[in-house]
Amino acid sequence: MKEKLQYISNNLKMYRTRIGYTQEKVAKILNVSRATYCDYEVNPQKLKIETLQDIANIFKCDLKDFFVQFEVTESNIDNQNTNNN
Repeated sequence: MKEKLQYISNNLKMYRTRIGYTQEKVAKILNVSRATYCDYEVNPQKLKIETLQDIANIFKCDLKDFFVQFEVTESNIDNQNTNNN
């Protein structure tokens, strides 16, 4: 379980930074404080599945993508950007 929570934490930050959003920007879209969104990234156990789905929509990814471990490389990011265009 801890392993999956770590994947979620890492992937929230990865997807957010990949699209160039700050924690503040995502928080505003979700209508929560920056501190609350920061807490989601640090401690995703507090995150409701509905909120995680909203975040997936913002990041244009599938909900299931938060639950897997990715090796982040420049090639992976380039491929993701190409697929999303």
